[in-house]
Amino acid sequence: MARLIPVEMIPNSLWNKEDFILHLPPQLISSWEMLLDKYQLREKASTEAPEGFEGGMSKEDTDNHLAWRFTGSSARVMLTMLDPLQELPQIPDVFARIFSGNKVFLADLPCGSGAASMSILSVLYELRKQGKLPRMPIHIVIVGGEISEYAQNYAKEAIDSITTELEAQAITLEFDIMDWDVCDKFSNTDLINQLRLRSQNCSAKLLVLANFSGFLEKEKKWKEASKQFDELFRHSRSENSVALWIEPSMKKVTYESGFFTRLIDWFKKLFSKLIEEDKEIEQKRYDPSNPVRVKHPLVEGTFRTNVAVVRLELPLRKKKQS
Repeated sequence: MARLIPVEMIPNSLWNKEDFILHLPPQLISSWEMLLDKYQLREKASTEAPEGFEGGMSKEDTDNHLAWRFTGSSARVMLTMLDPLQELPQIPDVFARIFSGNKVFLADLPCGSGAASMSILSVLYELRKQGKLPRMPIHIVIVGGEISEYAQNYAKEAIDSITTELEAQAITLEFDIMDWDVCDKFSNTDLINQLRLRSQNCSAKLLVLANFSGFLEKEKKWKEASKQFDELFRHSRSENSVALWIEPSMKKVTYESGFFTRLIDWFKKLFSKLIEEDKEIEQKRYDPSNPVRVKHPLVEGTFRTNVAVVRLELPLRKKKQS
């Protein structure tokens, strides 16, 4: 199976092969530090987060999440792209296929302060800069959905800060972010309309949902939100469309009756007719057991992160043979 890049070709600027340490991309770090300095959060980002902190919608919660959780969220997306320990078969292939060139679409939900989009863009930039990927022109259309207006602003500033650098590596962008409340059917429909409009004429579509289980499980919102997910996933189908659900590898996510089991059961029920018609439609989950050390951008030392991923194909219905 093809990979975005073979493990042995991952540059040292992203993965230290000798010490098995992941390095966040320089462009992502610069953008993150810009936000920290602008909003006086550097000192906080140099300290450890309180145990159990997950964030919220307020300005304080958003600032704390940017300071304490942005790097971990970014590292998990990097792991899905690069898979340096080779524990996520087929996942790097998704990125290789989606971001091979032309005009492609990325939905980032919930977008938060832009960690997922920033990670994808900055990894692609670094691989091209280091000569590991060809500089084929690619136009990436990104639509983020986020409920916190403070996080929306951070995401916009972060993406804006790297746009010129991306263009130097033949990566051009369209980026938009809108209010999205996964528990509100009207907000969800507005988002879907925007996704469908902006993804027209794109050769491939990637739907990334990251770090969402905490809200859905802890706040007991899955039952209420699943109606909106039904609509979102049904309307996100296309010929070359796939969803990746990325979470920290925690028991409440990965254990037998955990969140990922519920997610896959829901998906199978939603697309049962299509799955019955086409046995190749896949829902695959990956629960690597090995944490990865990540170089902390601000202080000496590393922090540990891990990732669990579900890959969901979003196919169109096969045409019946005449």
